[in-house]
Amino acid sequence: MSPLPPPADHGLHVPTPGEGAREELLRFLDREAAVAQATKGRLAVLLVELRRVDRLQALLKGPPAAVTLSLVIERLRPALRPEDRLAALNEEQVCIVLPRIAHPTQAVLAAVKCLRALDRPIAHEGGTAVLRPCVGIATVPEHPADPAQLLMAADVARRIAGTREEGYHVFQSEDSIEAEVYHGLDIDLQRAIRANELEVHYQPQVELAGGTPVAAEALLRWRHPTSGPISPTTVVGIAENTGTIGSLTFWVLNTVLRNAAQLAKEGITPRFSVNLSTRTLVEHELPEIVEQALGTWSVEPGRITLEITESSMIGDAERTMAMLTRLKGTGVQLSIDDFGTGYSSLAYLKRFPVDELKIDRLFVSGLLSDRGDHQIVRSVIDLAHNFELRAVAEGVEEEAIRAELGRMGCDLVQGYLVSRPLPEREFRAWWLARGKGR
Repeated sequence: MSPLPPPADHGLHVPTPGEGAREELLRFLDREAAVAQATKGRLAVLLVELRRVDRLQALLKGPPAAVTLSLVIERLRPALRPEDRLAALNEEQVCIVLPRIAHPTQAVLAAVKCLRALDRPIAHEGGTAVLRPCVGIATVPEHPADPAQLLMAADVARRIAGTREEGYHVFQSEDSIEAEVYHGLDIDLQRAIRANELEVHYQPQVELAGGTPVAAEALLRWRHPTSGPISPTTVVGIAENTGTIGSLTFWVLNTVLRNAAQLAKEGITPRFSVNLSTRTLVEHELPEIVEQALGTWSVEPGRITLEITESSMIGDAERTMAMLTRLKGTGVQLSIDDFGTGYSSLAYLKRFPVDELKIDRLFVSGLLSDRGDHQIVRSVIDLAHNFELRAVAEGVEEEAIRAELGRMGCDLVQGYLVSRPLPEREFRAWWLARGKGR
């Protein structure tokens, strides 16, 4: 194996996978980490895991590992700087070293670029496949500069990134504990789905004008028998990582529709919102699954709102547009969640068949204390009304914030000021007390 070029040589170096590649990378890391320490500079290590690589290799002709890595590296090259270094550690992992960065956010930006580069289906003679990559990030001086420890930290972050919808994670001091706790939960989650051990709680949404309850967001809950409550983000990440996101989505949707059908018998007919994972939007059969579930439980499609995050539109707007159009054809309503946090949705908003914009809770919480947040909230509300959409503010916890949202003309609010998320039975009682059966 040829030695790594010195830092002054700005050509990307891609050693073949194996123990030699790891040792070569450690030597380069050791050299660059010493430079970072001596100059009080910064360094980042990115560990990219190529999930679903077995599916891609099954479609390719020729030596699977070599072909796969060649295609992956071809995608990654344009996303990196000339001075950055790549090393294929094995058939499923590529390590990237970012020397002499100015700020940790550069590492995050590089991770996002890598994820976008690999998010599109990879085509070869045998067909196409999607890798579903995730990226773990470790940085110096936030983490000790020892090369082995840096790789270990990036690997821990990589495991956590596999449970995050955004697909990347920056190592934090407490992450080793979290990774150990969540290790192996994939098998437990599959069992929990089959055994119907998950729960759905409902957080009410009320009209700002009169305080009348009109809708509720369905929120997934999982209390692990030994680890305790597992965050919904982690549950979704595990499901995406193990290929069970379709089963999880189907379970949540059917649970919500079953509850909706039961409540309708008592005259309780709120509109229910169900969150869709970004990865679910690439499942071609999703509209048919939604339509079949609606028919099974005899629930009016207009009583269901499917929520997608604004960030899901960034990668492939045309594909998202096609999927939303098909979903809209089933009769359900569509909502863009966490609106205001993305970058490209404004250009497509008038084309997307959506009914609602949900204002991200981060902007809502800073409404009274931050001038920028105040302006963003006002702009989103005005934008929604200009496109004849509902504006919903989430995370409302103070009366003063609700009052200000009312002056801005916001349509609906949800948050702990209204109610915490409630199990189905408690939600029913809350609704009867507040909504009087509506």
